[in-house]
Amino acid sequence: MYPIKMKAKNEFNLQDRLVNDSVFTIGSVFSVRGKDIVVKVNKDKNLPHLFFKGRTIKNVSVGLSNYIKILKGFTEIICKVEGEYLEEDKYQTNKKYTNEKQKIDRFLNVSVFGFYDNDQKFQHGIKEMPLIGSECKLLSREEFEILHQLSDNNELSVHLGSLIDEETQNIFIPVKKLFAGHIGIFGNTGSGKSNTLAKMYTELFKLDLNDNFKTKSKFVFIDFGGEYSKESVLHQDKKTYVLSTEIELKDIKAENKLPLSENSFIDIELLSILANATEKTQKPFLNRAINLYKKITKGEDPISYFKNNLKLIALRILKLKNKDLAFLCIDRYRQILKIESDDASFVIPEWHNTHSYFKCGGDSEYDQITDDQYKDQSIYTKADDYSFADNIIEKFLDFARMQLLYDLLDNRAQNDHIYPAINKLESIKRSIQKVFNTEIENNTDLFDGKNAVVIDLKAANRDIKKSLPLVVLKKLYENQKSSYKTDSSFHIIIDEAHNILSETSVRESETWKDYRLETFEEIIKEGRKFGVFLTIASQRPSDISPTIISQLHNYFIHRLMNENDLKAINKAVSYLDQLSFNSISNLSVGCCFIAGQMTQFPLSVKVKLLDEDERPQSETVDLDKLWKKS
Repeated sequence: MYPIKMKAKNEFNLQDRLVNDSVFTIGSVFSVRGKDIVVKVNKDKNLPHLFFKGRTIKNVSVGLSNYIKILKGFTEIICKVEGEYLEEDKYQTNKKYTNEKQKIDRFLNVSVFGFYDNDQKFQHGIKEMPLIGSECKLLSREEFEILHQLSDNNELSVHLGSLIDEETQNIFIPVKKLFAGHIGIFGNTGSGKSNTLAKMYTELFKLDLNDNFKTKSKFVFIDFGGEYSKESVLHQDKKTYVLSTEIELKDIKAENKLPLSENSFIDIELLSILANATEKTQKPFLNRAINLYKKITKGEDPISYFKNNLKLIALRILKLKNKDLAFLCIDRYRQILKIESDDASFVIPEWHNTHSYFKCGGDSEYDQITDDQYKDQSIYTKADDYSFADNIIEKFLDFARMQLLYDLLDNRAQNDHIYPAINKLESIKRSIQKVFNTEIENNTDLFDGKNAVVIDLKAANRDIKKSLPLVVLKKLYENQKSSYKTDSSFHIIIDEAHNILSETSVRESETWKDYRLETFEEIIKEGRKFGVFLTIASQRPSDISPTIISQLHNYFIHRLMNENDLKAINKAVSYLDQLSFNSISNLSVGCCFIAGQMTQFPLSVKVKLLDEDERPQSETVDLDKLWKKS
């Protein structure tokens, strides 16, 4: 895109000046109240179009992209037309012979929002206010293009589309102003937000960029709807993980699982997220379980070490004086050994209710078990049959159960406070095996040599949809923080972001919801310092944390109908004027307002529809085509 050069001030042609004045001058300032101006329109400028040098020029009217220029000396003040009204011209009405059109005066309500500087570049803001009687003009085509030129000649830019009411005016957005910040794309389902998200990143990947783009910038797309996993969508040279909890584990290929080594899995943050662990009770417990795991597995003979710990625990259980605690510990012990409650080979000694101990049985059946008899009990001997599970999640669960037994025996924790975390891991262990490949020795690069990754969660269950994005993104964010250099960037893109950024979820505890939101709020508040940038798209901005929405740098606002959503946008996006805000609920499919650091003032843009093979898979089914007889 090439910048528009206006004629130098000293290239003066009287005839051109007179012609321009006759065509472009539309009236004069009638009143000034703060930044709100009333302009009286000349009676010969009330047609919808004007003709100039063989071209039609759109005349001034109320609209999303209608501006006028007010001259005050050498200063050119730019105003936006926000309303109009008619009044009777009393002077003309009293005349005996006059045209009916002459009896009406037309007035425009305009507001000041910028000016052209000495280099003929548009600057947003108020420099001077016009005077009553100041001449008002239409913008020339050249001036109109300069007003909407968002990038300079040498700046990298992506083509988004055109203005809604001036489709000949293409909109190019500078890469550094768009992608070096957090982006929010909002709109009801079917409003075109998925195409907008795909369009901006497709155009970015199509640019002819140097090797740094591939080696020093990474993009992770969290795709809840399976819209971006098709090979031709976004970028052909991308890595796609199609995760599923719906099909059998044996049918899932390793390349469709996220690579995660055993060492990386045994991580306090990861396990806390998967277990929905509470901060003050369950998370410290998991940390103790991790320490136990590392202590035993780093020994010379881990399995023998583990069995010996089981035997020591068995001896302590047999010596307990508390019946409830003793039988609770036996139940947890069974779970480690995978012994069912009806297994006849696992014999539990009888309990002496009066004296509160396990009876030895035999001739002295009422006596307490002696030291010599302890090692003959099933609970002790069965420890020799134990073997480690062949998957890391089941293996870690056994260590967690062992740690729970130690905590119960040491009176360090209560079962009711700790066991829900273990139970949560137990309930999702099958799902974890389906989405994580933990059989690798060392961490394989998630990106597999690419710089873009799509994680497709369409076929994942609710637990995985809630926890996995948090697990992956938190880990990648921490990695970026620890290794950050000023010449690298990490971009997180979340479509249907209300799935994990919702503030109104009732299916989780308040503590866990706070942890989830705090994690993403940290990313959006602190991420920019470490080259981490977040893009979110959602049909329900009112469900998303206000902190997150308010910290966004750029906004793409498609049609929104819900009153709460409109309030959320109005509260967070200070860039929108009232005319633009009132038009949000009437936007057509594919049309949106863009605002933020990428543009000095809101623009109404019709985003160009991607080619069919590049579009995300989010189109509404054509029922005519589906049902109509051929």
